[in-house]
Amino acid sequence: MSAHPNAFAARITRELAALRKAEEVTVLELAERLDTTVQNVQRIERGQNVTLRTLHRIATALGFKVTIKFERDARGPRSPPPGRKR
Repeated sequence: MSAHPNAFAARITRELAALRKAEEVTVLELAERLDTTVQNVQRIERGQNVTLRTLHRIATALGFKVTIKFERDARGPRSPPPGRKR
């Protein structure tokens, strides 16, 4: 997985879009469940300006729960996040 936060958000929102389609929920139906616009759902599914709260709301609206699990990156030793010094 890319270390870039935007790549992470894009991957998660693609997964949510796939779940929506698998559940046979249209963008319009999801927008109505979320009390938002179709344009907002489309923007979110593109990974633009997405918060954890929004991801949780979408998952819940589709009948799923969100679980976040942190695992050690197997690529190497611990290192500080980009832009940080030890």
